[in-house]
Amino acid sequence: MEDHSVLRNVACPADARWAALFDVWAVAGALALGALVRIPLPFSPVPLTLQTFVVLVAAFAVGERRAGAGTTLYLALGWYGVPLFAVSSGATMGYLLAFVAVPFVVTRFRNTALALLAATLLIYGLGAGWLCLGLGLAPWQAVVTGVAPFLVGDALKAAAAYRLIRWMQG
Repeated sequence: MEDHSVLRNVACPADARWAALFDVWAVAGALALGALVRIPLPFSPVPLTLQTFVVLVAAFAVGERRAGAGTTLYLALGWYGVPLFAVSSGATMGYLLAFVAVPFVVTRFRNTALALLAATLLIYGLGAGWLCLGLGLAPWQAVVTGVAPFLVGDALKAAAAYRLIRWMQG
């Protein structure tokens, strides 16, 4: 009887591809679930969701490329008509586009807290920028409706993400 124990220690390329595919779909699915947890704000076209938490953690959980591919898959599915977005008005487009960049930003920092801060600022910047360009809001209006209402909630999500990431890192 042959001993195949050496083969058990070598990852099969097909298994690696399936794992990568699973990770990408898991990120897209987590974003879709995060969009379901939404609290509409009467004074803002942007609802509160758990998506920022997902985006902040994803790169640390599955790596920047898989997290970036998962956020891109989520956006592509939504753009092609799958009802995944928290709102269908287009008001959140800047935030959604930032989600694709966040995995590549957070992995550039050695300090996790700074990485999460930079990612959050990127989300706010692109989100508010889209509110100005896409919806025609003045910059101060974009900040009042697209940034200020989210500061406390995003700070809590970033703190929870930080704790989870530190736990994953051992």
